[in-house]
Amino acid sequence: MAIDNVTVKKVVIPDRFKPVLGASGFYFMMMAVFIYFAPDVFLQVGMFTAVFLSLPLFIIMGLALVFVTVSGEIDLSFPSILALTGLIFSLTLSATNYNFWLAFLASVATGVACGLFNGFLVTKLGFSSLITTLGVNFMFAGITQVLNQGQVRQFPEFDDSPIRAAVVGSWGPIPAQLIWGLGIALILGIIFNRHRFGIHVHIAGDNPEAGRAMGVNISRVKVLCFVLVGVCCSITSTISILINSTYYSTMGEGYLLPVLAAVFVGGTPVTGGKGTIAGLVIGATTVVFINTGVVAVGLDGYYTGLGFGLVIILSLLGHRALSGRLSR
Repeated sequence: MAIDNVTVKKVVIPDRFKPVLGASGFYFMMMAVFIYFAPDVFLQVGMFTAVFLSLPLFIIMGLALVFVTVSGEIDLSFPSILALTGLIFSLTLSATNYNFWLAFLASVATGVACGLFNGFLVTKLGFSSLITTLGVNFMFAGITQVLNQGQVRQFPEFDDSPIRAAVVGSWGPIPAQLIWGLGIALILGIIFNRHRFGIHVHIAGDNPEAGRAMGVNISRVKVLCFVLVGVCCSITSTISILINSTYYSTMGEGYLLPVLAAVFVGGTPVTGGKGTIAGLVIGATTVVFINTGVVAVGLDGYYTGLGFGLVIILSLLGHRALSGRLSR
């Protein structure tokens, strides 16, 4: 009896798809658990609409962090930059009789200046980005508190403005800011994966010495990554102010851990040289749903921190298993 030889072809997944695949798998597993324990909540369109109100803020901030992390650095100052750029936006609004565009340009200029400051300390003075940006976070937070003097600034004039409707209005069940956030992700994704600057960002984190030998200005690339953080902070703070028609000086404090979690859950390692924009979007979506999911399944809000920790650890294990087993 002849036995035909059967050739089994193993599935080879390109490395660039593995982080996205891992992040997607983890997201769907988490959502399956939430839907099982709280179907009345997670099968409602209104719940997704509510979550999508804040999701773009975490996506936009996470996008900038991906660039910095892939370049081989880290930025922990973005919460205070977000608050500072928001304050400049608010002060300029009041000083210019609610001229949105002047206020937004002033906010962006402040974000660029903050990014240049971080980039200078890290690339020119050779300081560790971890320690430097941690210190800068406290410094900028202090400056914001001194300038704002604890005030809560409200802007009811924006409630019915066309600009607010265009930026944070509703396009059916979809918040407008979600479209803007995904649009920014698409643009930065193209730059990250296709543009020369994105290639240089990868080189800066993977092999900076080889990059310098090729003529890449590694310091300039890293400075621009820090500047991108500042710009994304200004965009995020502006959207946040438009959503609530309110500014408060602690508005950035709730972003540090969730945004970092979104970056790492999305498959961007802290070691630099590798990262994914699509994974970041999925990671941010995962992290934002944790708050709703924890409460919906009947747990106290105190379990949210535990949820963040478990998500990060389990996602790291998943990424490692995926890259290890499927690459053999």
